Amino acid sequence: MGTENRQTVFSWLNTFLRDLNLQFSRSGFKGGSNIGNHTVDEGTGYWGNPQYSGNKPPRWLFHVDVTGDVTVARLPAGLQEIGIGGSNTAQGDKAGLAIRILPLIQTGAGAFRRVDDFEANVLFVFHGALDPGSSSDAFSFNPTTGGLFRSVDRARRQEEYVFAALVGLRPRTDTTEVEKNGAPADVSYGDAIDAIRSAIHVHPKNGAIGQIPLYDLSDDSQVEALKADIVAAWDAAGPLPVKAEAVPEEEAAEAVEAIDFANIEIPINPELLGIDPAVYRQINAMLRSGKQHIMLYGPPGTGKTSLARWIASSLPGGQWTLVTGSSDWSSQDIIGGYQPIGGGDVDFVPGILLRAFDQPLIIDEMNRCDIDKVIGPLFTVLSGQQTTLPYRTDLSDKNSQPYVILPRPKAGAANHEFAPGPAWRLVATINSIDKASLYQMSYALSRRFGWVYVDAPTDLPAFIAEYIAATDASTPAPPAGATCPLAEVWQAINAARVIGPAPIIDAIKAIRELAPGASIFGEADALMRSAALDAIDMVLLPMLDGIVLQDARNIAEAVIAAYGLAGAEADRVKRRMDSVAI
Repeated sequence: MGTENRQTVFSWLNTFLRDLNLQFSRSGFKGGSNIGNHTVDEGTGYWGNPQYSGNKPPRWLFHVDVTGDVTVARLPAGLQEIGIGGSNTAQGDKAGLAIRILPLIQTGAGAFRRVDDFEANVLFVFHGALDPGSSSDAFSFNPTTGGLFRSVDRARRQEEYVFAALVGLRPRTDTTEVEKNGAPADVSYGDAIDAIRSAIHVHPKNGAIGQIPLYDLSDDSQVEALKADIVAAWDAAGPLPVKAEAVPEEEAAEAVEAIDFANIEIPINPELLGIDPAVYRQINAMLRSGKQHIMLYGPPGTGKTSLARWIASSLPGGQWTLVTGSSDWSSQDIIGGYQPIGGGDVDFVPGILLRAFDQPLIIDEMNRCDIDKVIGPLFTVLSGQQTTLPYRTDLSDKNSQPYVILPRPKAGAANHEFAPGPAWRLVATINSIDKASLYQMSYALSRRFGWVYVDAPTDLPAFIAEYIAATDASTPAPPAGATCPLAEVWQAINAARVIGPAPIIDAIKAIRELAPGASIFGEADALMRSAALDAIDMVLLPMLDGIVLQDARNIAEAVIAAYGLAGAEADRVKRRMDSVAI
């Protein structure tokens, strides 16, 4: 549960920063517990080759000494400052860093045991992006002073952070058995992480030095606490500082490294209310079974776009590009084509996809573009074969090499080759209500996606109650069996045209403004009736344009019955519903 909750927090942080054009870096998280060519000397409790591993290690090593009456943690080799990891900061957009701590249990003099299962993480959040550095900056930390340092171009600089946290991943009662003083003994995860916490002091910007705060992510409640504290620290730091633009760096891209999608996990996002857990099961099953590209389809307002962002943020790397489909698009916008480049010259200019071919591309409302025409050149690539584009590397030489799109990552790709990064994939959304009126997707393209239907909630009153509880803690829970007029209206609308929670949430927000303190549940009074009718006019009526007349009248009758309308109010509802019908 702790690692799943960690992924939830990391995905949330990716999205939080992404909306500010910032990124979050994770050091040493590729490859599970594998640390590659790095080795740990269990006699010294340090790296087997400190010159190779000490500067940018895959883990932050910590001794956890259990030989005394009290468990104590300290840095290896008598160090005051230790290398904790590395990050690509070349693009000048990194505003967060996660580090993996590997405890080495000390059971005697010159006797250490590496315990990967006792991993903990440290999270640093900066106020805005770090200044642009290199593709492989080294980070070190002094746990006594709380100083975080970065080495850039052989220069060492101290970096300010606004938030730091120690993240526990296992229940505190979990144990590992070691040999202590010649006899077997159990060491608990709680004792180990408490000792590590006692050894780490942090000094956030504008704050006092003190012990690093600990969040136990084996406890679900700590997920929201950690997120809330990050937001509070971010807000307290004030406006973002203005940074110099990053200088593009050809070497910024990280080396091609395969991603183990067999063990990928897109966690449930607790903030996306109303999405059936089956949706997450299907997404994970498709990714693990090798289906690379995902299509989210369903009624409008069900959270497909937010879910697509969540999927992309949860994938390794956490970076993504989002575009919204347009009828004006051509393949030149997505793939690329010949364009003027100044000075009277024309050359091939890559499109949106090829410019960010190392990360997921989210195409929102994909059927608003002429799909087959726009991404037709990708048909072959989506089937695992390379395709040749009708564009030459040298326009002046008719015999020059044409550009090629490769289906898989390739280290050292030639200048005429576009090779995707390991994390690249398409995540697209389609509103099923628009399928008949907008561009259609051919079967040939459809079968290249894994399709996941994102439906409206099935228990409408329960969803409304859950949303109110999540957004207004002061509102008491409705009594068992309480009626919900808004849910009854929603049910009637869905019988004619299914809509997701988004417009209902907008209606609730409007009602709150129009009738502060009024309850969404129970029999409607005069104030609630007026507010509900205004909200229906403002939010729900536009969603019903073009429904058939009988459906419009059925919805009108449902509104009248749900809110107990009569006279002028009932006539108003009937007229408004008739006005959108055909």
